[in-house]
Amino acid sequence: MNKVEYKSILIVEDNDKLRENLTSYFAVMNKVVACENLQSAILSAKSNKFDIVLLDVILPDGNGLKLIEQIGETPVIVLSDLGSDSNMIDGFTAGATDYIVKPASCTHIEMRMALRLLPDGKAQLSSHELELNTAKRTAAYNKKPLELTSSEFNILMFLMQNAGTYFTANEIYEHVWNMPHLNTTTIKVHISNLRKKMLAVSPDCAKLLIQEFGKGYAFINE
Repeated sequence: MNKVEYKSILIVEDNDKLRENLTSYFAVMNKVVACENLQSAILSAKSNKFDIVLLDVILPDGNGLKLIEQIGETPVIVLSDLGSDSNMIDGFTAGATDYIVKPASCTHIEMRMALRLLPDGKAQLSSHELELNTAKRTAAYNKKPLELTSSEFNILMFLMQNAGTYFTANEIYEHVWNMPHLNTTTIKVHISNLRKKMLAVSPDCAKLLIQEFGKGYAFINE
C-alpha cells in the first residue's frame, strides 16, 4: 500500500475522538493541523499551504464543503456520515477529489489519500484503450469520458490493478472498502451500473469486465 509521508495535512473533524485518532495516525510521518470547526479550518487554510485536506461535512458552525472554495487546487477528501448518492454528488460538485463514508479505518483513508497525492506520471492506469487517472479520478475509453461514481471508479481501478484475477463480490467489497462485507448486493449493483456506462461508450469497452460463474469478476488480461 502507498504511504502518506512528509506531507502537510489539514484534518477538519468535530468528533473529538476521531480527530485525535486521525491526528495521531498521520502525525507520525507528516505535519498535521487539526480543526474542529469550519471557521478555524478557513483561518488555517489561509495561513498555511497544505498538500491535502481531510474534511467532514457536518460541522458545528456550517457546511464543511464551504472550505473547498478557500483552498484552490489542494485535493480534498470528504470523510462524512452522509453516504447517499445525492450527498456524494454535492461533495464532488463542490470540488471534492474523493468521498469516503464513515466509518473507515485509518489505513483505508491513507490508501485513498496516497492515490490522490500521486504525481500524474504514476497516477495513470491504462489498458486496452481504457485510461484511469487515479489522482484526478477521471476515466476514459478511447478518449471518450466515462462518468463514474466514486464507488464505480474504485471497483474498476481495483480490477484493472489486478487484471486477469477473479474476485467474488464479497472479496471486491473487502479489498475496495477495506472492511468485512455485509453479504449485501452492493458490489453486484455497482458492477451492473458500471457495465451499462461502459457499454454506452462502446461494446468493446464493456467486454473488458468479465464474469465467470463460481469465480467472480475480473478485468480482462489479454
